[in-house]
Amino acid sequence: MLAVMLALTLACGGGGTAVKPDARTVQGSSDISGSYDYGRGQFDGTATHSGTIMGTRQQGYADQVDIELTDAGGRIRLPRVTLPVLRGGEDGWFVLKDLQITDRSIDAKAGVNLINNPRIHIDRVTGTIAITGKGGDYSGRCQKVDVSQQAQF
Repeated sequence: MLAVMLALTLACGGGGTAVKPDARTVQGSSDISGSYDYGRGQFDGTATHSGTIMGTRQQGYADQVDIELTDAGGRIRLPRVTLPVLRGGEDGWFVLKDLQITDRSIDAKAGVNLINNPRIHIDRVTGTIAITGKGGDYSGRCQKVDVSQQAQF
């Protein structure tokens, strides 16, 4: 395990596929006819029915991921489209859990909520990032941000 640098800020550009809830309504009808009670009566008519099918759909997106690492730990800002309605975080930032930093990689989990903790892997040599979780997948390339530099505009 490599010692964490005093502060590292990364901006990662990329995209992925978000998993979103989806509902579809199905409708149908059928004609029925026949006899009952040993041939003493007949019936005919039309029956209609409908129902809702719940599932998920995939939605492509492009977005930026921001990461801040300090001696005290780290945090990440994930693409909004991948986040569930019920989530923790503060101002869009989520705590990095199980943070492991080596000379070649940065690995962690984002604490989105109790059941959704996407895995984050950053290759420090190539600068690539991969995030996988219940809300979808993301891949991109990160660049170190010099926070002491003046704003461009």
